Amino acid sequence: MIIKTDSSDFLAYLEDTSNLKGFADTLYIPENKLEICEILRDCNMRRKPLTCSGARTGTTGGCVPLRGGILSLEKLNKVIDIEVVDKIAKVEAGVPLSVLEEKLNKFGLTFSPQPTESLALIGSAVSTGASGVRGFKYGSIRSYIRAIEIVLSDGTLMLLKRGKVKAKGRNFFFTYGKKDFKFSLPTYILPSVKTQAGYFVCENMDLIDLFIGSEGTLGVIVAVEIAVQNKSEAIFDGVVFFDTEKGGFNFVEKVIQRKKKRMFSPTSIEFFDGNSLEFLSDEYSHIPKKGCAIYFEQEASKDSYENLMNMWINLFKESGVDLECVWIGDNPRERLRIYEFRHRLPEKINEFLRKHHQKKLSTDIAVPDKNFYKMYDFYKKEAKKLKISYVNFGHIGERHLHFNFLPRNEEEYLLGQETIKRFIHYSVSLKGTVSAEHGIGKIKKEYLKVMFGIDHIKEMAQLKAYFDPYFILGENNIFDKDILRKD
Repeated sequence: MIIKTDSSDFLAYLEDTSNLKGFADTLYIPENKLEICEILRDCNMRRKPLTCSGARTGTTGGCVPLRGGILSLEKLNKVIDIEVVDKIAKVEAGVPLSVLEEKLNKFGLTFSPQPTESLALIGSAVSTGASGVRGFKYGSIRSYIRAIEIVLSDGTLMLLKRGKVKAKGRNFFFTYGKKDFKFSLPTYILPSVKTQAGYFVCENMDLIDLFIGSEGTLGVIVAVEIAVQNKSEAIFDGVVFFDTEKGGFNFVEKVIQRKKKRMFSPTSIEFFDGNSLEFLSDEYSHIPKKGCAIYFEQEASKDSYENLMNMWINLFKESGVDLECVWIGDNPRERLRIYEFRHRLPEKINEFLRKHHQKKLSTDIAVPDKNFYKMYDFYKKEAKKLKISYVNFGHIGERHLHFNFLPRNEEEYLLGQETIKRFIHYSVSLKGTVSAEHGIGKIKKEYLKVMFGIDHIKEMAQLKAYFDPYFILGENNIFDKDILRKD
């Protein structure tokens, strides 16, 4: 185990891509789960806060400590086993998603949900209930988790297997080892949309789902068992440019209808507004000057490839698309070019914010199908009132966009922050979620209060107190550490 106590030796561990800056007095880098148990027992005894750190690719400050210690999982980086026949991968929590994918590919396998940030660690992805570009077909990581090993705040190591322990209604009663567990879940109802806002709860739920997406507040995930899939024989993707947003939206609705009719099932359908294209244009001079763009990805077999490609081409023609304004990735070189284009926008946003010393100012909102265009129009109407640059892009197939202000100074940041709050209130009125995939962390706690109200937030805190009575894990993630304080 490595222990560092000079903060100048671990400055990189004190921030994530949100640009939130933190502080800690100790960095722990254990090499195995038993060392993690030892660290947690010690911190619990001394009431010392401990924040888990992965690859620090998050956007909400969840891995940023404000005091106490940092627990880095980077040395737990073994792919324990890949069961090719059963399509199960067993990995330690510190394995990067890119490394896992590379090893799976050698056996003709893949991890289909592929959360967007390939540098993220698998444990962090599970802890945040991650999803990504391929969510249109495959959803979030939650559905693929078969087991997790987790260390509780007192150092207890638990192996949780899907299907082994389920709630009765909203109550859990079970024994693990020599300890009896008895607790109740919060009473709130999650929205019907894709969501990663607060603890996942529902009637008769599986215990494993409580810990998935709990953002390091209930325990430390040290190993994961996931279901993997056969790698597709072929994939092509593309970017389609439209003169107007209306044209792009009509195209998206046609894709969604075709998916419902099972004519095809693209893995991804993504939106870039005109501002996003303009923001990228200094690096991509060949971008057509258009009102918006739609990115898609399509898996195929060798036998279906040509037919599926023709279906997309016919859809372009039906939608009045100028085929000169379509980029198609039908070979490794072109696919790489499109991949880099798709991922360059969030990278460039982060670079812009770092340059201007500003924190992330964005939404992670998803709303029901019927309310999506109301939400989109509200974005535009409210943003137009401010003279602050912005971009709006993301997972339109799941009715989930990332609106980002690009403030150049503190004044613009504060103005944008007030507008973001209006977006949050409006999304909740539309039965949406304030966080569809990035979690709450430390930055979006106030948004969660809008979504659930303080009484339900206290229910979450009471649940945490059951597993972590001294509130040492993930302090100030999801809710403030003093939420249960009696005044």
